[in-house]
This record gives sequence, structure tokens and C-alpha cells, in this order.
Amino acid sequence: MKPPYPSPTASWHNDKYPTIDPSHPNLSQNGKTVVVTGAGSGVGRATALAFAVAGAERLILIGRTSSTLQETQGMLKEGAPHVDCMVCPASVTDEVKVKDIARDIGPWDVLVLNAGYISSPSTIVNDSVQSWWNNYEVNVKSVVVAAQAFIPNAKPDASLFAVTAGAAVLPPAYTPYLSGYLSSKVAQVKLVEFLAAEHPEIFVCAVHPGMIETDIFKVSGADPTQLPMDTVDLPACFMLWLSQPKAKFLHGKAVWANWDVEELQARAEEIRTSQMMTFGFEGWPFSPVSGS
Repeated sequence: MKPPYPSPTASWHNDKYPTIDPSHPNLSQNGKTVVVTGAGSGVGRATALAFAVAGAERLILIGRTSSTLQETQGMLKEGAPHVDCMVCPASVTDEVKVKDIARDIGPWDVLVLNAGYISSPSTIVNDSVQSWWNNYEVNVKSVVVAAQAFIPNAKPDASLFAVTAGAAVLPPAYTPYLSGYLSSKVAQVKLVEFLAAEHPEIFVCAVHPGMIETDIFKVSGADPTQLPMDTVDLPACFMLWLSQPKAKFLHGKAVWANWDVEELQARAEEIRTSQMMTFGFEGWPFSPVSGS
């Protein structure tokens, strides 16, 4: 379909397509250990299932609620009985617990940081400080906690993905009352850029999953009937493709799962060598003022 938003690719996807389908032989995850946070529902659950179908050997499911993680585990056993699945109930902001999990897991290939939080829509003045700040606790602090716990055990050529929010690029007038959530997602993307600069030995990328009716989407107050909605399989399968060596030109970038991967590849050198798909001060470096 034609992109409903500005896009670096002419093709726009709302669902998985053959190039990123888990059954594609080029996307094989055979022998890989994959860690997914927020794996009890939505994008996290779909991502775990996609990597399992693609042949991952081990899947580690992290999330706050044991019962929903066990539901995901049951789906994995049914759809991909070969997978060694480990359920790890934990808060992603708990440094001690996350480090314990990372130690128990050992070397890993793919880390998907999908756990997120959104406070109820409110103006900054009318929100409670704690409610507002919880966006940063989960969406930013958890990335730092995970990076410190897991990166030391990353296998060569490992991939780390942080699931972010495309709405973070929009002017506040388009997304009022979501300052805590969206500003935390801007910080998250910059954090990904720093991790990419500090760890060139692994592949690091921020991923906007699309418009999906998850719990976070419902809290935001957005109306799904007024938006171009996407399936939960789209980001799951997009990250499957991202884990392949061919996607490394996107190291340190913020990307949208809707973008066509073949068209992105066609622009690989341009993207890799520019500031495209990064967050910065628009217009910098500034052109001299006329007459100065």
C-alpha cells in the first residue's frame, strides 16, 4: 500500500510478507538463543513465536506475570515443540533479578527489549510525578539494566532490538497528553544510538512496531478505526529479518516495521553513511544566516 506517513520506502506493509516470513529459509534461527522481554502478550509474544517457528533453539521469556508467560510457553510448545523454552517472571527494572537471569542464560544471539509502559493520558501539570516518571523507569531504565546484564555475554554478531514508538517523532500537538511516554521513547532511541556507538561488535537497533492494538495502545486513547492498523506479526517478522547480517547497515538506527526491507537494502549505503533514521537537532549544522 501507499505509505500513510513519510517513509524511506515506496512500499508500506501492515502484515508480514514473504521476505520476512518465518518459514523463509534465509531467516533460519537454527541453534540460536533468543531473549524476549514483555513476552506475555502482544508484540513480545508474537516475536517469541516467530523466532521459534524460524528454528530458534532456546527462547527465554521475561515479563512481570508468570501466568501470561506460561501461556506464551504453551503456544511455543504447540507450534514449535523443538524449542527449549525458559520462563523468567521478573520486573525489567530489577537490576539484581535481571542480572541473575542473564547469568543463568549465558551466551545469547538475539535480545528483544519489548517491555514497555504508558501512563494514562494527562497534561504534565495534572499528572502525578510518579505516574509520569514510571514511563522512564520502564522505557529507559530497563534498557540500561538489560544492557549491563546481557551485553557482556553477547555472542559474536549478536543483535539487540529495543521496541520504541514511532509517534515520538511527531510534534506534541499531534499527540497531546502523552508527554511522559513519548519523551521517554525519544530518550530510549538516543540510548540505542549510544549503545550502538559503544558496542560496534553487536548489532543494535530501535524498532517501531507499527500501529497495533496492544494494551499500551489502548491506554493511549488512540482510535483504531481512525488509524492504519497493523498485525502483531509485522514487527515480529520484521525483527526476524533484522537479525540477519544483511540488515547491519541499520546499526544504531530507528526503523519502522512497516518499511519494505528490500527497498531499505537498496538504500543500504546511503542509510549507513548518513544521519538518516537517527534523532537530532533538526537543521543542524545550520546554514549561515543570509547577510551575516
